[in-house]
Amino acid sequence: MTIRKRLTLWYAALLTAVIVLFAAATYGVMRFTMLSNIDNGLTETASLIVRNSRVYPDPTFGAPARMNIELASLDALRAPGVYVQAWEIMDGEAIFKESSLTAQALNDTSLDAASLGTQEDIIRTTQVAGLDVRVLTKPITASGGGRVVGNIQVAVRLDQLNQATDTLLAVMLVACGIAIIGTAGLSMWFSHSALQPIKGITEAAATIANTNNLQTRMEWQGPNDELGRLTSVFNQMMERIEQLFSVQKRFVADISHELRTPLTAIKGHCDLMRRYGMDESSLEAIESEAVRMSRLVNDLLMLARADYGGVNFNLCPIDLDSVLTEAFEQVAVLAKNRDLRLHIRHFEPVRINGDPDRIKQVIYNLVSNAIKFTPDGGEITLGLEYINHHAVMWVKDTGIGLSEEDKLHVFDRFFQSESSRHHGDDEGFGLGLSIAKWIVEAHDGTISVSSRHGQGTTFTISIPAYDEQEGNHHHKRADSKPSRPRRAIIWGEPRPPKELQIVDSKKTSDDEHHRR
Repeated sequence: MTIRKRLTLWYAALLTAVIVLFAAATYGVMRFTMLSNIDNGLTETASLIVRNSRVYPDPTFGAPARMNIELASLDALRAPGVYVQAWEIMDGEAIFKESSLTAQALNDTSLDAASLGTQEDIIRTTQVAGLDVRVLTKPITASGGGRVVGNIQVAVRLDQLNQATDTLLAVMLVACGIAIIGTAGLSMWFSHSALQPIKGITEAAATIANTNNLQTRMEWQGPNDELGRLTSVFNQMMERIEQLFSVQKRFVADISHELRTPLTAIKGHCDLMRRYGMDESSLEAIESEAVRMSRLVNDLLMLARADYGGVNFNLCPIDLDSVLTEAFEQVAVLAKNRDLRLHIRHFEPVRINGDPDRIKQVIYNLVSNAIKFTPDGGEITLGLEYINHHAVMWVKDTGIGLSEEDKLHVFDRFFQSESSRHHGDDEGFGLGLSIAKWIVEAHDGTISVSSRHGQGTTFTISIPAYDEQEGNHHHKRADSKPSRPRRAIIWGEPRPPKELQIVDSKKTSDDEHHRR
């Protein structure tokens, strides 16, 4: 059964139940009200007769004296259509005494024999001569002693009441039938209206499946309710899928080129060795291309494992300044053939709970990225500070920068900006920053980028500092021995070109400029 049919049945069943309950309540309230009015009339008549009757002892009897009942005029005090009977109680037996003209046909047949002799008012519905009657039995008591000496029974036929309630019931049954039919139609309309946006999403998804058109979007002109938000989320999802497919399509083209180039080189060198014999240069070329392909595969494997939590981190308290210095010195080798100036500035000793190898990988990715996109004569700076119980580090360059659009996607997998393509990035695959972001977030940290096109880029990382008491955060290391001197890794004069130099950054920047 379809959702539309189920919704129709649920709507119809719910509204039908409401209509039936309303009709039943209305019928019950109306009958109860009419019966209450009849009961009030019977009570008033019986009370009036009892008040106007006289009870006195019969002088011919000794004690206990027999009581005589002198009744008021039953026909004078009764309402039209009311039956009245008077009964005398003698020795526990009810003896017929008198009746109204309307009840003479019953002779001494009690209107409600079961209630005779009662000491309190009893009102109920009985049948007399095959007719439904409402009977009130009221006791007559001797003055003073409260002994019951008789009963007054007043009754009225329920023909009119039954006829009125039967007519009301018939009208309600017809009205309920019409209402239920209308409810079914409204339920179909409601379910159709409610599911129309879902039908639109289904058609849009079918269009995408049949045409591969990821630009399909849904239009929603209704309120911002659940269906409106569903439509909005669907459109956002399609936009995201379109972006991912675009990135992956571009990545496939790039990766195909990246793999084809080393494979072609390897195949060419193999052909040369097959023709002329093995030589060292060909082996080195093959090894270099194999390493490049291995790095690509390893990056992809790492991200794939990260998606399902298959990568373990060896977290332990580490001196972040030492780890950053080692990583910076290692990656600075990549600038050996470049006219770049590399610095470590504002270095404070901070300890975090982290994986040193992974932190080095983050610095390697960020600094190598800066080296690629910083032209000769530029500068790259690494800094570390303790701010608000966090270790804050940054990598700043004076490179080509990022556009506003590129900054939105710089951490996306496989993303490579147009400027990087025009810049001739032959080594990157668009995975380094994605890996860096994943590692930082695995350390409960954040990474952000600030950049202006043509004016350089700064990547800032914030990781909670280690707390030796709690075993995790909020601790700035205070070494008992003097901390190591802060250093600046500088590439430039007075050393011969393309040589790396490490100097103490405590010397003034003017001295450094003078050495250059």
